[in-house]
Amino acid sequence: MIGEEIRASVFRDTTTLYHSMPENAVAKQLIAFTKKHAGKKILDMGCATGNYSVVLKNMGYDVKGADVNPAYVQRARERGIDAVQIDNGIPFPDKSFDTVICYEVIEHVPDLKPLFTEAKRLAAKNILFTTPNSEFVDELARQGLLYEHFAELDHKNFFTRNTLANELNKYFSDVYIKKGDGISPFALFGTSWIRFVGKVLTKLGIIRPKYHFRLFAVCTP
Repeated sequence: MIGEEIRASVFRDTTTLYHSMPENAVAKQLIAFTKKHAGKKILDMGCATGNYSVVLKNMGYDVKGADVNPAYVQRARERGIDAVQIDNGIPFPDKSFDTVICYEVIEHVPDLKPLFTEAKRLAAKNILFTTPNSEFVDELARQGLLYEHFAELDHKNFFTRNTLANELNKYFSDVYIKKGDGISPFALFGTSWIRFVGKVLTKLGIIRPKYHFRLFAVCTP
């Protein structure tokens, strides 16, 4: 196929992606989100090779993992995570966990009802979701910017804050969604020191980003 080498270098196939990623690759924002909202006992639904499970386990959480990819499940087990394969459900009793985390997963799942139903069954306290934010995609594209996560080949769903809320409210009694991981306006500048100043001003709250590339949701079963 013409251009296949470019396709392979730019676009990501999540069925194999996590085998090549560094095993310490986690987003600190997601760890902070977990620390703020999760209970002690966690199910990492869509755990892949276990990066988040391992970090959270080392922080003192009681973590189990689950994934549809058997190769990922095997690798998570090799890393010391009690992981199971998702196949017509997850083999744990009702309310086995304080919190179910489901990070960067729901954009890959064509039929969300079984996932939401199972997460609700297993969580006693809450379910935490993250997913790419698809607001302002056209505007970002005009400026030559798109989120790296949009380069994955198997995305089925593209959420804005409103569409995510509409979907989650069908299944959960209480839903809270916030935008996160803001893009500083200074990121558009080519000069590194200007970008650095922009990061500092954004962190201090002096300037507020217009664009956010991730949505964070806390749901009560």
